[in-house]
Amino acid sequence: MPLPNHVLSSRAELEEVSRKRAVGVFYGDNRLLCRLLGDYLAFVDVCDLMLGPRLVLDGFWESWVTLAIARHLQPGMHCVDVGANYGYYTLLMAAGVGPQGRVAACEPNPLLAGSYLPQNLALNGHHHGVEVCPKVVGNRDDQTVDFVLHDGDFATSSLERWAYAHRAETVQVPAITLDRLCADWPRLDLVKIDAEGAEALVWEGMQEALRRFPHVAVVMELHLQRDLPQTVDLLHQIERAGFALRCIDYDGEVVSTDAATILAQPQEHWTLWLKH
Repeated sequence: MPLPNHVLSSRAELEEVSRKRAVGVFYGDNRLLCRLLGDYLAFVDVCDLMLGPRLVLDGFWESWVTLAIARHLQPGMHCVDVGANYGYYTLLMAAGVGPQGRVAACEPNPLLAGSYLPQNLALNGHHHGVEVCPKVVGNRDDQTVDFVLHDGDFATSSLERWAYAHRAETVQVPAITLDRLCADWPRLDLVKIDAEGAEALVWEGMQEALRRFPHVAVVMELHLQRDLPQTVDLLHQIERAGFALRCIDYDGEVVSTDAATILAQPQEHWTLWLKH
């Protein structure tokens, strides 16, 4: 089934249709069943007080990023969702690339990776072509790392270095680089990165993939308020690698920007769109 027209048209239409079709039904075992983007079914956890309520009441998340990614997707593409959470972008990717495509959903939170993410994929019939990778994507292979879960907030779980004060638990999870993850892939078309401060580590661990697949699009959310010095260095690395700095504006368009503009507005929701 192709992507619905309202996720390809405009931010206003995407939000209007998604809100009209949004629904939340308690399903027991701390789960609410909701409808995402007017089309896709998904479970969210009632203990999640950040992302969950917005998905239930609005039916969308980051509509401008959703729009930009949806417009880029084509049947047969191979995509990686780094920081998949409940699978919101994973479901969008799976629908856009179709049965000929491939999607890897990377999520280190054990509850999300072991329960919600596979259940949400199954709810929408994505039994094939989508793989769940329950690992931290970064700059290490064959190691375990400390991953911090935050109380009442499934969206900001992070590596130890970027943990917030409302931390609830630290778990040991395996790590992998994107180079390793995609080592046997014949193509790579889109990588979405939401690593809660660790985006520079993901970038470091995907350099071989960038060389192998020079036409890949990288959608990277920046977390300036978590680690500004690292972000400054990351932006310089990106430019040295030959990528022009572009970002997704609030209308879902990809526009040019520069490091000075980004760093001068750390409170903004900066999502880079990097493509040669």
